[in-house]
Amino acid sequence: MPDWAEFSMGDDATAKQNDLEKAADGVAATAVEDSAEASDVQKASPKAPTSVWRCISGAAIAAFLGYGAYNLTFKIATQFATHPLVSDNYIAIRLSGMVRTLVLGMSAMATGIFAFATLGLAVLGLQIALQKLKPGSSASS
Repeated sequence: MPDWAEFSMGDDATAKQNDLEKAADGVAATAVEDSAEASDVQKASPKAPTSVWRCISGAAIAAFLGYGAYNLTFKIATQFATHPLVSDNYIAIRLSGMVRTLVLGMSAMATGIFAFATLGLAVLGLQIALQKLKPGSSASS
């Protein structure tokens, strides 16, 4: 009975397919070795402890970036409001509205993300500070 894979793809195609399968097996073995090395590196490098200072400095950086994103959002909205697109082409007007909405939405989303990061880091710093003040509790966990 003929081998239909060889018949339909030819001898060269079958050889290439076998080579690809061998290469995939080699890549899988390499990936397993790389993950083992990565886990060894993670075990060797100790995690930096979370401190109140790190939380507050992170919150300050996120607040700074959030304030910049807020100002950018405000300027973009003002620019779009004061300079409407004037065109007789219906498609151009619709696309312009979509792009303007997308740009303003992405900027507003960045503002919100930085605001939540600021709030979260500030609350984490407060929680760590309260845990350190509470007697008999472990602040490292």
